[in-house]
Amino acid sequence: MSSKKLKIAAIFAHPDDLTFMCAGTLARWANEGHDISAICVTNGEVGTFRRDITKEDVAKKRRQELLNANKILGIKETIFLGYPDAGFINGAELREKLVYYVRKLKADRVITFDPWAKYEIHPDHVIVGRMAAEAGAFAAFPLLYEHQFDEDGIEPYECSEVWFMGFLGHAPNYFVDISSTLELKVKAALEFEATLELLAQLFSQNIDPANVTEKQLKKLSRQANNLLKSIASVMGKKVGLSAAEMFYVQRTLPGHFDNFQEMVSEMLGNPPAPPKII
Repeated sequence: MSSKKLKIAAIFAHPDDLTFMCAGTLARWANEGHDISAICVTNGEVGTFRRDITKEDVAKKRRQELLNANKILGIKETIFLGYPDAGFINGAELREKLVYYVRKLKADRVITFDPWAKYEIHPDHVIVGRMAAEAGAFAAFPLLYEHQFDEDGIEPYECSEVWFMGFLGHAPNYFVDISSTLELKVKAALEFEATLELLAQLFSQNIDPANVTEKQLKKLSRQANNLLKSIASVMGKKVGLSAAEMFYVQRTLPGHFDNFQEMVSEMLGNPPAPPKII
């Protein structure tokens, strides 16, 4: 990992996405002094099994949960774009907005979903991942969205790389050691009622996530701890780490990824290069 202090934009669809996919890595980067901004595209207003609550109530709750979780992780800034949840995002409009934020934040690194992951059914994940990756690759062009340069301080900016998180459509080429920040990941995940709903469904169906007693919360906390540690352990064992998160990282060229040699090599039947461990 470079000693240079980076500006990092984490771009995701729903408030609870980051905690499962890359919270340990973000907490580590924050501890190392990198400047992290979180851009949440929707308010996650559909993401509940409850029927006694409105979308507006869910959105308000999810926003606060995300702010609480990001504070735990050390994320500097949280930006809410307010797009509708569950498959109603205008891709072209979103790309323009994300190009604006890559330029405004001077993001050296974008971290987002892999839109090419097999069997990814959630349309928000696919469109956000694709538009975030395109924003990272296209923000350097001065004739693209020229009206943005009327904004104070906005200039074309060449983002260096895109990190794809979570379920990947390609073998990971980076593993990040999160042994020092795994506890923060678990703590951040427990800020979300959606996490408690998932844990209750998996392990404790007699628990109502909306009305959790202190005893039940302790039980769900243990289950979250066990689940997230188990996932991190499985990923880490691949490369000899006790706990890890994995990514597929692409360096950018204007309008492209810098992956031509790699693609040709793999097309000819050669295996991918061994992953980097940081």
